[in-house]
Amino acid sequence: MTQTNHRIPVPGGALHALHSGEGDTAIVMLHGWPQTCREWNAVTALMENQHQIIAPDLRGCGDSFKPMLGYDAVTQADDVLALLDHFQLKQAHLVGHDVGGPVAYAFAASHRSRCASLSLIEAPLWGVVGDGVPDLLSMFWHLQFHQDVDLAEKLIRGDIGAYLEHFYRDFGFNPDAISPAEVAEYVRAYSGIGALRGSLMHYHAIPETAEQLKKLSADKLTIPVAAFGSEMVMSGYCQAVAALVAENVTGGVVPACGHWVPEEKPQAVADIIAASIAAASA
Repeated sequence: MTQTNHRIPVPGGALHALHSGEGDTAIVMLHGWPQTCREWNAVTALMENQHQIIAPDLRGCGDSFKPMLGYDAVTQADDVLALLDHFQLKQAHLVGHDVGGPVAYAFAASHRSRCASLSLIEAPLWGVVGDGVPDLLSMFWHLQFHQDVDLAEKLIRGDIGAYLEHFYRDFGFNPDAISPAEVAEYVRAYSGIGALRGSLMHYHAIPETAEQLKKLSADKLTIPVAAFGSEMVMSGYCQAVAALVAENVTGGVVPACGHWVPEEKPQAVADIIAASIAAASA
């Protein structure tokens, strides 16, 4: 796998991104917490012979800039737009995992001519609720805790490695799915100056993002949308919530899998994305 590093200017700073592959079809993959663009490496290796793949570090994470503001989904959707412009792409297929999901959806809904398809993998859509679609804030303890950024940062920093490894192991169907080397790299990435605070700002922005997504959902997407949860964590939530924001939804549950789907089941993720690309060109 051959990846090149890029710095993409955005208002106030720059995003770091990995680019690989070639061809007319481009896929932008947005990572979750507590991870970086590296979470997509196994999926990229399966797809880069057919497509261009761009995996940025979200603002506040990895080697991207770590501002004090701008962690709402609509502002980050503009970060993605700058990414497409940097690579001179008219359109891209968006993929979002975890906190990358609201950003991917906001991009698809805010910049409709630039998004060819959307794949949501274990991704919450804050503020979008309905029959059979719960408010996830009431289901996972850390979502509220992380919104109190100053307190959470102080407590987590006491043993950041143990805290992050709790999520990698306890939220994984296979507790060893993320290797010790990758765990060490993620801990390094989240231990840098401003990194832990910046990553927690994604949670601090949940109320603002929730209002944005509720407003955007009034005009449903018409592009192909694939939405898959894992058997262990979000299960059928992802497909159900996607049906509230889009007209053309396929989805389901990835069996024998936890939250870290790109690492636990990379072939399944590659197949989901490939099906979305095929549906967009049909």
